[in-house]
Amino acid sequence: MNAPLLPGRIEHWSLARLKPYARNAKTHDADQVARIAASMAEFGWTVPVLVAADGELIAGHGRVLAAVQLGLAKAPVIVLGHLTEAQRRAYRIADNKLTELGGWDEALLLEELRGLLADDFDLGLIGIPEDELDTLLHDANGDDRAPIDDDTADAIPEAPTEPITRPGDIWALGAHRLCCGDATDPAAVARLMGEAEATLMFTSPPYAQQRDYGAAKEKLGDWDALMQGVFAAAPVTEDAQLLVNLGLVHRDCEWQPYWEGWVDWMRTSGWRRFGWYVWDQGPGLPGDWQGRLAPSHEFIFHFNRAPRKPHKTVPSKHAGEVLGGGGLRGADGTVHAKRGAGNAIQSHRIPDSVFRIMRHKGGLGAAGSHPAVFPVALVEAVLGAFSDPGDLIFEPFCGSGTQIIAAERAGRRCCAMELDPAYCDVAVRRWEMATGRKAAVLDVS
Repeated sequence: MNAPLLPGRIEHWSLARLKPYARNAKTHDADQVARIAASMAEFGWTVPVLVAADGELIAGHGRVLAAVQLGLAKAPVIVLGHLTEAQRRAYRIADNKLTELGGWDEALLLEELRGLLADDFDLGLIGIPEDELDTLLHDANGDDRAPIDDDTADAIPEAPTEPITRPGDIWALGAHRLCCGDATDPAAVARLMGEAEATLMFTSPPYAQQRDYGAAKEKLGDWDALMQGVFAAAPVTEDAQLLVNLGLVHRDCEWQPYWEGWVDWMRTSGWRRFGWYVWDQGPGLPGDWQGRLAPSHEFIFHFNRAPRKPHKTVPSKHAGEVLGGGGLRGADGTVHAKRGAGNAIQSHRIPDSVFRIMRHKGGLGAAGSHPAVFPVALVEAVLGAFSDPGDLIFEPFCGSGTQIIAAERAGRRCCAMELDPAYCDVAVRRWEMATGRKAAVLDVS
């Protein structure tokens, strides 16, 4: 056989000159074409299409469809004029099937995925389906978790009247750890963490008169002491992201900015007031609110010393579509072109500053309600944006264990503190019910 092994040259042909093969057995649905278009927009047109001398496509039908979607006019082409008609028909099948025969070195693949995550690269562009990608990343962390559905994740058992947990106990819940102790006590936190440091801390602390927490009495003025103690002892990295969920407090017909003293202390400690977000909890709470509108939101304060680019976790409504050229009109009347005009819109975008997630439904039964119960979905949204699979998360106010459940579902590791032995029992039992596994006390003081 005298077929040339190297192409003579790559030519640039207009798309109108290319003719799809009428009997092409390889299908390309809209999602795949959108993914190809996004890849081409990111990496360029890296693989020429193969054609017969008359322009009939031999290989590259999907790339041509993506090029049309991107609004391109020309394509890089290699002409395979030496092939017979039978060879062209055979190669159309071989070109697709031969690549399917190869395998993957999973260890090297996972190493590459970890590297891309560290570089904050959009993994939606590499062609691996999202569910398969999640499985690969979870396997990379030795993950043998069974899925936890939403109802199971948000189910909270009753607090016991006779707690099993004793102050000082450290529970092992799979990869997670829970210490029954005071989060303002550096020694207690050190027993939990050892030398480890967390890259993310997201918490919903008690505030105002909601709960007596150790040295912080049920007075607004002592809240600063609680928060300063917790954040002074927080075992986090220098570039950690700290997010705190807080609600409004009213006194004497005015809302109280009770966080101001603590926020000022955070700034003097080197933490920047980096972001201020809103948690939209859905319909307002029923009741008479003394002339105010029914509350339906809380705040999330974001502090850091160094920014971390959030992951693109929100599906894009117009994924794969071509970004138009129209932009904002300047003061002189000129319409400036959008950045990235002509490229395909990526599959996911970063979250916006409003978390639209329904508040937790239901309480803790007859034993009472913990003041810091928030939905697993809210925690998952923050974990997804500001951490990677396998990352360590710190929770100083564990309560009913929402952070642990969210970390379990998201493939992260959580180390948590909880002062109340009864709520430690609740968190342990909740994790056991959700996972079907048993927790164990590692250290009894």
